[in-house]
Amino acid sequence: MVEATRLIKASEVASFLGAHLFGEDVEIGAVVPMHQFRAGALSFATTYSPEVERALNCHEQGFAVVGDEFKGKLVCAYVVSDAPRLDFLRILKEFYAFPRPAGIHETAVIHAEARIGNDVSIGSGCYIGPHVTIGDGSEIHHGVVIDGETRLGRRCVVKSNAVIGEEGFGFAFDEFGKPEHFPHIGKIDIADDVWIGACTTIERATIDVTLLDANVKVDDFVQIGHNCRVGRNTLVMAGSILCGGSVVMEGCWIAPNTLIREKVTIGANAYTGLGSVVISDVEKNTVVVGNPAKLLRRRDA
Repeated sequence: MVEATRLIKASEVASFLGAHLFGEDVEIGAVVPMHQFRAGALSFATTYSPEVERALNCHEQGFAVVGDEFKGKLVCAYVVSDAPRLDFLRILKEFYAFPRPAGIHETAVIHAEARIGNDVSIGSGCYIGPHVTIGDGSEIHHGVVIDGETRLGRRCVVKSNAVIGEEGFGFAFDEFGKPEHFPHIGKIDIADDVWIGACTTIERATIDVTLLDANVKVDDFVQIGHNCRVGRNTLVMAGSILCGGSVVMEGCWIAPNTLIREKVTIGANAYTGLGSVVISDVEKNTVVVGNPAKLLRRRDA
């Protein structure tokens, strides 16, 4: 349960969503999960059931965002939505989310040659190198390092203690069997609206580019190796490792603790299961699971 810092009217929420308000224009003072629904609280329901209907009808002074199957069956205040969870998310962002950080903290170290866009926030203890470009409206949280030839797009979020643009882990053995580091002189290109989680590392390419396309969302504690490419609208979950040169196409779901072998390609709209170890290419529109990962089913079936 989240108590509101101010009371808002159900009509304000309905107007924000462009939806018709059914029932009274109640005041909302809290946001709650469905099992805690009560008077003065906001919640949502995606799937109709008689049990959820009864829970909502126990509190006439509550307010809910619901699917079309609930229409005409509720006594509480409500709006009908084609995507209740998505609209609920948007309500939280508009009325309840913590304010966005503002400005550049005095302890941040930003090289004079770095290019910082408009309305960018940079938290305490950050380092931004000389060849870095950060797009308009991006948020860099605390303790972040961004170095190398790195371009960060507009409206990106980089959570605390992420490291972007350091050299990758590449070595060749010399004539004495001693590992010698392969210089990583490539780039990192991160498109607009990308989310990068806390303690995540993204390595710059050897001699090409490490790429995250638009709307990619990367969770905490993820390792993205040199020369990797991640397609738009892909989600990479916590603890996953993308080894150097691996490619994840658009619309994929990489489950927590997935390991993707170097130079393996995950086809568009493919999903991996929890803890999958992917050692060979994955076809588009499939789900793979296990160690080594094997086909579970086709998503278009």
